[in-house]
Amino acid sequence: MFWTAPRLFWEMPQSLASDLSEARLIIVKGDANYRRLVGDCDWPLSTPLSEVVTPWFPAPLLALRMLKAEIALGISEDVAAAARAKDGDWMVNGKFAQIQFVGKE
Repeated sequence: MFWTAPRLFWEMPQSLASDLSEARLIIVKGDANYRRLVGDCDWPLSTPLSEVVTPWFPAPLLALRMLKAEIALGISEDVAAAARAKDGDWMVNGKFAQIQFVGKE
């Protein structure tokens, strides 16, 4: 039920988190799921994804998404400026993507 509910990933039931903690890698795909990972919050672009998810995500994570919302993490100001110069709507038009990995220590 959790996977299809509009709940944030940090709200996952403990039983699911416990099951997922045994995974070697969890792939989270899509803009909506990415926003569920980061709380649909307006983080500074340069904030590392690991800073947000490591405290509570139960396993190594690979996040794949096309940018379709003005929410993103792990993007340096240089990269953001280059994307902005190329396309003013770079964060919302689905023409730019992110692939981010967060390991577990």
